[in-house]
Amino acid sequence: MASSLFRKSTKEGLEYDAYVPYCGGDSKWVYGPLRLFLEERRKYKLMLLDRGDALAEEHRRFALNNSTPKCKQIILVISKEFVNNGWAYYEATVGIEHFLGLQARIIVINLENITKTELPQCVL
Repeated sequence: MASSLFRKSTKEGLEYDAYVPYCGGDSKWVYGPLRLFLEERRKYKLMLLDRGDALAEEHRRFALNNSTPKCKQIILVISKEFVNNGWAYYEATVGIEHFLGLQARIIVINLENITKTELPQCVL
């Protein structure tokens, strides 16, 4: 898993290395293998909205819009739950639009072998 895909960005001045949108059913994997690998072994600082990285009293949309500009890239964790979740689709769309505009890396992790036809349009 130590490929160049997870090479730390050299962009300076941003608070987080990556913003990670995912669905609640995938939190065990996100907080387990992904977080352990990236934060502990690769020394990434991940933006995870439900961890409290965004202020608890902030509305989710407000938190999302305030959080993405603080990040160097986005790591989308795609699962069956993700492709059927309206909030996840919105979160992915906002994140992708932001990071495409910056020409930043967009990393997609496909947890459950989701086919191209099942992926949200914003990911394609």
